[in-house]
Amino acid sequence: MTVPVVPAQQRHVDEICRICSDGWRETYTRLLPDEEIETTIDEFYTTERVAKEVRSPDGWDGWLVALHDEDVLGAGGGGLTELTVGEVFVLYVDPAEKRKGVGSRLLETMTAQQRNKGATEQWVSIVPSNEIGKSFYRKHGFEVVGEREAYGDSSDRNSLRLRRSL
Repeated sequence: MTVPVVPAQQRHVDEICRICSDGWRETYTRLLPDEEIETTIDEFYTTERVAKEVRSPDGWDGWLVALHDEDVLGAGGGGLTELTVGEVFVLYVDPAEKRKGVGSRLLETMTAQQRNKGATEQWVSIVPSNEIGKSFYRKHGFEVVGEREAYGDSSDRNSLRLRRSL
């Protein structure tokens, strides 16, 4: 099945929130405290925030959605952090749709956006113990290059930084 990836519209907001919230819970249960998981979801995946980001994506390329008919199968987005440096900010797939190429299609579309804007390298941050994420990004040519303080995180944990050339 070929999955089209398109810029999100307001009608996709609830599904983006659901997919990202479910993705966070599925990925980080047993890796992070429940309170940290729910705090992150409450900060980043509310309908108010996502609706605003769909209308006016300030500082990034905005939300993308992978669709089958009108069903949202995955969501993500990225942007440039420097003139030639792209970043994957978020990428989640409906747990029922994992391992079907949906995440790869989202990443391909994000990468094309960033290349078109001049990116020659791409970065992503993940929780160091996220083996599923590590495996996915390594499959796509990313290499682990270090750690840094986690973005928007009140905990003391770091994020694993992965990079690939475009």
